[in-house]
Amino acid sequence: MSDGARLSTTACASALALLLFGQCRRQEVPQAAPPPATADGARVVAAAPPPTAPAPPADDAADAASAPPSTGAWLDANIYRFRLEAVRRCTPSAPGGATRIGVLVRVTAKNIDDLLVAPRDFRLESGGTTVDSAILPKAPTGCAPLLAPKSLRPGKTADGVVVFDLPAGFAPADRPVKIAYQPTRWGGARRVEAVLPPESLAP
Repeated sequence: MSDGARLSTTACASALALLLFGQCRRQEVPQAAPPPATADGARVVAAAPPPTAPAPPADDAADAASAPPSTGAWLDANIYRFRLEAVRRCTPSAPGGATRIGVLVRVTAKNIDDLLVAPRDFRLESGGTTVDSAILPKAPTGCAPLLAPKSLRPGKTADGVVVFDLPAGFAPADRPVKIAYQPTRWGGARRVEAVLPPESLAP
């Protein structure tokens, strides 16, 4: 056989080998199964899962359901203990028709000298609205004795009534009302909150 014939035969054999190798490679590639067909031949496409709705934000109504009244429970802060004793209705009403209530509180110093307890450091809060305590020359009917400013040594207690004048609409039925206390004289003193019983604010 001539050299030209040998080269032609070798080239044909190489081309045939490459063709067979490519066919085998195509057969090894797995094919994705087509989606099932319905009776009328239409393809069924899987629907994407619906997006998850975000959780609704917490509001004061949820706070009212989850926060029980704190009457009679001691609340511990770093340098004092606080307790909401009772809520009273004062008479007569405040000027302008505001509802006047008295909150009986008790504060005990824990580990610091000269803890000043004063009515000005108490506030009522509801739905983002804040009411400061009313400073009165004498106790209104039903709300005695008033809490007098007093410096406490460790283990000593101050108690008395703090008066608040509530404007109309301050305490709707679906929002909790909290009394907040934080001694302003001490920069490191922690704040505490107690929830008022809802029935104490009923008209």
